[in-house]
Amino acid sequence: MMNPQRRTRLLPLGLLLIGLAMPVGALPEIPGNPAAATDETTRAPDPVSPEEISRRVEALAAEREQLALKIQQQPDDAALLSGTEERLGQIGQLLKAQRDLVESLSVPLEAQVEPGDDPSIYRLNALYEQVATIDAAVRDKRAGLEAARESLESLESRVREAKTALADSSPKARLRRERALQSAELAAREVREQVNLATLELRAAKRDAGLAGVLQDRIDELRRRLAAGEGATDGSIATLVEREGVLERAKAGAERRLATADMRLAAARQRYAQDPQASAELLAVVEALTTYRDAIGKRISLAASELERLVGLRDIWRDWEALLRSSYTEEELASWEELAAAHLSDMRLTAALRKGQAADLQIRLQNLETRIRQLPPESQTRQVLEETGEVAHRLQTDLGVADRLLASDIRLTERFGQDIAEITGDAGLMEILSEAMKTTVALWNFEITTIDDAPFTVGSLLIGLLLFAAGLWASRLGAAAIGGLAARRLKLDAGATQAMQTFSFYALLAAFTLMALKAVHFPLTAFTFLGGALAIGVGFGSQNVMNNFISGLILMLERPVRAQDVVEIDGAHGVIQKIGPRSTQIRSTDGRHIVVPNSFFLESNVVNWTLSDDLMRTKVSVGVAYGSPTRQVKQLIEEVIRAEPLVLNSPAPNVIFDAFADNSLNFDVYFWVKARSPMSVKDVESRIRFRIDDVFREHNITIAFPQRDVHLASLSPIDVRVVGDDRQDPAR
Repeated sequence: MMNPQRRTRLLPLGLLLIGLAMPVGALPEIPGNPAAATDETTRAPDPVSPEEISRRVEALAAEREQLALKIQQQPDDAALLSGTEERLGQIGQLLKAQRDLVESLSVPLEAQVEPGDDPSIYRLNALYEQVATIDAAVRDKRAGLEAARESLESLESRVREAKTALADSSPKARLRRERALQSAELAAREVREQVNLATLELRAAKRDAGLAGVLQDRIDELRRRLAAGEGATDGSIATLVEREGVLERAKAGAERRLATADMRLAAARQRYAQDPQASAELLAVVEALTTYRDAIGKRISLAASELERLVGLRDIWRDWEALLRSSYTEEELASWEELAAAHLSDMRLTAALRKGQAADLQIRLQNLETRIRQLPPESQTRQVLEETGEVAHRLQTDLGVADRLLASDIRLTERFGQDIAEITGDAGLMEILSEAMKTTVALWNFEITTIDDAPFTVGSLLIGLLLFAAGLWASRLGAAAIGGLAARRLKLDAGATQAMQTFSFYALLAAFTLMALKAVHFPLTAFTFLGGALAIGVGFGSQNVMNNFISGLILMLERPVRAQDVVEIDGAHGVIQKIGPRSTQIRSTDGRHIVVPNSFFLESNVVNWTLSDDLMRTKVSVGVAYGSPTRQVKQLIEEVIRAEPLVLNSPAPNVIFDAFADNSLNFDVYFWVKARSPMSVKDVESRIRFRIDDVFREHNITIAFPQRDVHLASLSPIDVRVVGDDRQDPAR
């Protein structure tokens, strides 16, 4: 039967066979791994290969033997060396877990779910756990690997600082600095093994993703065999006893350290109380020792809480096994249902509280690291704080392990309650909602792809789209507000206001887009490939679109045409309504909407009647009959022009005697008006023509019309006859 610890480590699952196909040299770079610093020709052995793990196990065994001999020879240093022994024991457990994982990776995938001869409820629960964690396995293991790497980088930084402090220390402080360096190196060594274990766990999770269907078949088979009475009863008790033993040993070790911490704190307080001129350094030591003792106390409280929870968990395991074997009464079934509900409520409350404790502990660790870096290497307070940091890191590890076990126990109790509901027919709304929630969460966490070792899930995609839509809406509102503010406060014209509004919209949209990508942890390095694809698209199918887009930006920057300008395009007049990213909208004088590509304004001749101002020059032509007094005609036209209020006096109007035409004497009057549209100019011209006609009538001046004189040239007289009507005189 497979070791339960080994099964627990095999629970997380992930992507199908990716880890199996990954070559040894393709492992992610691990901080502190010597292989990462060498080239391919002199690459160091892979730290997670079976040979390297076995070598480190043998070296650790020899080191622990030497340490045990040293403890016997130096009983005075036993308290100090016991901490080193405990840390080496932790490293040994990590190496054992690595060796178990490597062995499991060498077993074919199908062999890992081979039916056993002795079915048990423990094996059934282990299979359920594998199925429950299959979707989140790769993501969780990758997050654990990243966290372990960050912790290793922090500890290696402490090792470098300790080496520097040792090199600069005085002979008096050298022994203390050597111990600090040994402690830092040992802590970094332990976390380095955690990185190696996390790497193997990630590889195993990726490899085992194909087991989902096979595992479900195995679950059904085990349930049938348990219902048939096969296998030994109380198979889960051994697992709980093992967990209880581990917790008892951890609690006992923490209690011994707590006793030592209490003694050190009492001694420090006594020195502080007896010294009438106690220094701030001594007070800081007292405070640091208090924090150190409290951290150890929290480890003890955590172990005690887990031991207390195991008492109730024994009943859950025993009752679930009885339920699967159909060994129960109706009264027991009702009591089991109440028991499962009570345990679920307590465990969920505990899980919520521990999330807060973990977040608070992380903040305390960060503050502690900052404070340690601020203290000089020879400070006694720094030494105590470093010890406190080690205990806090162990507490963080304990919390992580306890959280994983608590989540597993919650799922176990939920399965127990679901089995009861299926028997009693009490699968009501809450169970349906629970199943729907699980399905939704599984879909939400479905991994679409992986970019730079960062998973991109369906949830990330939906959140990104939602944030982008909200950013688009906020960008429009913000740009409109900026445009309105520019028009009111800065007194900008309509064209400048629209340009500022457009650029504000693009800037806000780009900012919101980057914020959305950052919120969903989408790596911007992915745009390296997208940028190349976009460049290819611009070079081929999208060149016209990009040409018009860039032309629109140039129009808004250079502003040869602006919103509300009067332009003439191909003989058609109109007012520019809006300059968009791809095209410009024009409203013609007859009410038609004309959409013109932005590039047209840069590549063709466009008449802008209002580029610099609203002034337009126009003319009115009139022809008078031959014989009319020309100077009086000019004078009358000038009087009419001066009487028109919409005609500008400067520049002054000008009357021109244009030509002796075939039928008239032609006069042109040129004048300036202030107008925003051609129709306004035509309205002024019309009023002037009406007035000229009235004035000419008053002074008997005839406006010429087309005439033609016909002259007949002949050499003899023309014979003219009067022809009568033949019908009146038939005889003729």
